Amino acid sequence: MKSLFILLKDYFFELLYPRNLTCVLCHSEVDGKELCDVCLGSIQFNTGRVCGSCGRMILSGAYPVCENCKTLNRYYDRGISVVTYDEYIKKLIFNFKYHDKRYIAHTMAGYMLKEIINLDLDIEFDSIVPVPLHETRFKSRGFNQAELISHFLSEMTGLKVDTSLKRISNTKPLNKLSSEERHDVLSDAFELTESIKKNIILIDDIFTTGATVNACALKLKEMGSGFILVTTFAVGE
Repeated sequence: MKSLFILLKDYFFELLYPRNLTCVLCHSEVDGKELCDVCLGSIQFNTGRVCGSCGRMILSGAYPVCENCKTLNRYYDRGISVVTYDEYIKKLIFNFKYHDKRYIAHTMAGYMLKEIINLDLDIEFDSIVPVPLHETRFKSRGFNQAELISHFLSEMTGLKVDTSLKRISNTKPLNKLSSEERHDVLSDAFELTESIKKNIILIDDIFTTGATVNACALKLKEMGSGFILVTTFAVGE
């Protein structure tokens, strides 16, 4: 039987992040689901041959690493992603991050967990680590999307969320920078308040060039972390 604490936590999570009321994309009524059949059918899930670094589908060329990740000097061990970042997913993530629709994190976490299970790694993970936001951005947004996803994953798996990884540099937006520029900007952007010498699931919402998760992984590995599985909800086309 669940303890009173767990029951109360579940109750307040449901109050703060109500779900299963309407489709998280089109807001039509749904019956016990978070995506209606139409929107679910419109999402491009990453299936078949996928990159072992980012989870992007590989339609042609080298395998198991896609063209985008060939030049990435990767510090994490494996990367997976659930869907391809297109207009549907852009709308979903925009609503999540900038319109305070935090319940969407539960949908993301559920699909990310399925992807982790399907990977069938013979590894026992010890903790979930969210990619951190700088405190300035955290105050502006009110929450860290990666941490919120991580808490739902923790609720589903029983793994603890470890927030020892901190972002100490308030870097400028990365979306207009090249891969090399992103690497330079992020090289000293993170620190660990204490080492995490265990196997880790590193969580973020989107994988673009991989510079952010790679900088996080480097810091974690430098401090003695074990296997690092980068898990994101979406990956750029």
